[in-house]
Amino acid sequence: MFRKEVALVTEEAIHSRLVELRESCPTAEREDAIRDIVKDTLKFAVLSHRWLDSGEPTFYDILKSFKPYGYEKLVKFCEKANEFGCRLAWSDTCCINKDSSTELEEAIRSMFKWYRDAHVCIAYLSDTTSIDDLHEDVWFTRGWTLQELLAPWRMKFYIGNWQPLTSDLNDKENLEVMAALSRATRIPLDDLRHFQPGTRNVHEKMMWASTRTTTRIEDVAYSLIGIFDVSMMVAYGEGKRAFYRLMEAIIHKCDEWQIFAWAGTSSSDSAAFPDSPRGYRPLNPVDSNDSLLPSTVWRGDQNIVMTKRGLHLQVLLVDLSQQEAIVHEKIGTMDVQTDAYSSYTAGVVDYWCYDASGDGFLQPEQEHLCVLLRPDPRNPYAGWRKVTTPNLVTIHTQIKLRRALTPVWL
Repeated sequence: MFRKEVALVTEEAIHSRLVELRESCPTAEREDAIRDIVKDTLKFAVLSHRWLDSGEPTFYDILKSFKPYGYEKLVKFCEKANEFGCRLAWSDTCCINKDSSTELEEAIRSMFKWYRDAHVCIAYLSDTTSIDDLHEDVWFTRGWTLQELLAPWRMKFYIGNWQPLTSDLNDKENLEVMAALSRATRIPLDDLRHFQPGTRNVHEKMMWASTRTTTRIEDVAYSLIGIFDVSMMVAYGEGKRAFYRLMEAIIHKCDEWQIFAWAGTSSSDSAAFPDSPRGYRPLNPVDSNDSLLPSTVWRGDQNIVMTKRGLHLQVLLVDLSQQEAIVHEKIGTMDVQTDAYSSYTAGVVDYWCYDASGDGFLQPEQEHLCVLLRPDPRNPYAGWRKVTTPNLVTIHTQIKLRRALTPVWL
């Protein structure tokens, strides 16, 4: 289809593009220039939208030239793609043969990259009438639209009746739109415009996903594969185990203590993880920011490992029955002091370490996140079991506390 255009690419064009790339990226190579030219030549658009309850055109509808109720939306999308100079357009409704498990898995695992490589992502917010009510659109409550918002470099938003939200070609360069999107999603502006996938700031990314829903339980996990840049098999029918497998893949690449800032129902496969992103709770941004720590100081276990016995984690134990610490529950935006957990032991996960002695420190009057633990009543030799709590539990001490760290398996 594009053989003629590709054949017209000359060595002079490749060299010229390489010079341009090296102005911003000195390490760019010839292959990068070729890839950039091909990307411009084979421009494609992707659609981000909320699925109709029924009537979206499927892969087989297109093959049979059948036009269901949602066909008009597809036509409008293609028209807008053409306005951006794209001769190719991709929609998740009809461009995946969902009867092929192989094709479906490839699409799910590649989708973030497809949205990132697109010339433009056209987002249709059918419930929106202006930028003032943009935050009320159901589009912001759907699981898959999170990566569709973060991945593209260029987005164009259309509201009801396919009217453009702004006159800009790229709404990610419109500060008013970005501010409205940030308010609606609680995602920082820099992440909205320049998001990089990976397993850094896992807690923050889970908070972004915590208010979103998916039609299929497994998609809660599958829609986050690209955001965390992890690899996992797709297996519809596994239910909530999909989220456990996502967390297992993340923990192999993550050593952040903030990953334990969740409460509520745990995964049936591991007490170390919640059963969905909805378990994650906000943290104090001052106490949870480790980015400015010197390299000789760290917080929490830097070698969290999944084992056959469970998740292996080094914690600092504080016996709450000894009244060594004051306990708080985070209920909404409030920290409420409580005595309800005095019969348990706190396993502090964000202790300070200043050397390799194997000791952890709690600083006086500083909030420390903990998991509540109790001896395993069924097997007293097995160690500790995590106690489920409806809210985050934190402690603080009146004096500096130094204690040898203890391994636990959750």
